[in-house]
Amino acid sequence: MGPRGTPIDDKFSVTSVRLALFGFGNVGRALANMLVETRAPFTVTVLATRRHGAVVDAGGIDLGTIIAGTDLPLHKPPPIASLPADILVEMTPLDPVAGEPARTYIEAALTAGMHVVTANKGPIARAYRDLDALARRHGRLLRFEATLADCLPVFTLRRGALPLATIGAIRGIVSSTNNHILTAAAAGVPFGDALAEAQRLGIAEADPRNDLDGHDAAAKATILANVLMDADLVPEDVTREPIDERAAAAADAAAAVGERVRPLIEIVREERGTVLASVGPRLVHPLDPLYAVDDFSMGLVFETDLAGRVVVQLHDPRVDQVAYAILTDLLEIAAFEHGGRRDMVRE
Repeated sequence: MGPRGTPIDDKFSVTSVRLALFGFGNVGRALANMLVETRAPFTVTVLATRRHGAVVDAGGIDLGTIIAGTDLPLHKPPPIASLPADILVEMTPLDPVAGEPARTYIEAALTAGMHVVTANKGPIARAYRDLDALARRHGRLLRFEATLADCLPVFTLRRGALPLATIGAIRGIVSSTNNHILTAAAAGVPFGDALAEAQRLGIAEADPRNDLDGHDAAAKATILANVLMDADLVPEDVTREPIDERAAAAADAAAAVGERVRPLIEIVREERGTVLASVGPRLVHPLDPLYAVDDFSMGLVFETDLAGRVVVQLHDPRVDQVAYAILTDLLEIAAFEHGGRRDMVRE
């Protein structure tokens, strides 16, 4: 039994599946630790980074040695098509504009017959339909739970609990950084101090403009709209309002009368079928399910025809929760491989 409970391989009767990890930053290291601690049914055979080299071992890499800080011997990995792996786990740095090099990696892996799990929202926001079609053509699975809100159940929820429901609207908080800033502002903390605290904790980037200007949330809104509501948006279609000093002042004023300002994404299907999306600071009242989702927490509200209103929340996530979302995607693919399933239910 591992330190986090019953080992995964005691719960799931699945054959070990080979993983190629592309990217080994904070999320990659958290995933490696989780694979070791849970004894998950996977063998890492490839580990590749942009700056620190790569290692390929068809017999399996000793993750403990790598985690300890051993240098990687190769300057770059061999071509993806030649890698001894069943799943590409793509965790490279985000390029929200072009989604590269992640998109190229994903396309190459799917074409080579690998499944893909990605934590990178760029390719899914920019090319979900093309990548999904490519995966289906090759009989592979493309999974991306970690792209949206750490391990907040979204796409797994759709497949498992809402497969027949039509989602007509989505509201939610998907930016830990922005939610922390507005929560702190409501308590009287200056905007700059709240941002600095998020950066100190590693939640906000050193350059926070991607979050503050709404680009990150717009990419996530695009993914939600396209995957769950069958829209055809790009991030530029999403109306953005920044989280800035004015939003912080509004949060402070709202708190004085018992209300909250939250950094919301809002997606709605109009009567004529058009899907519209926006992101920005919005006033919420005490009876709103997002009212209590504060600080670094996140949450989503789905309005559906058959299941009614469905609300999911994730409180104070950290990097381990991103890794856990990747692990759950990996387990789904491992079960698919073990059972030989070919239904591949759509998102």
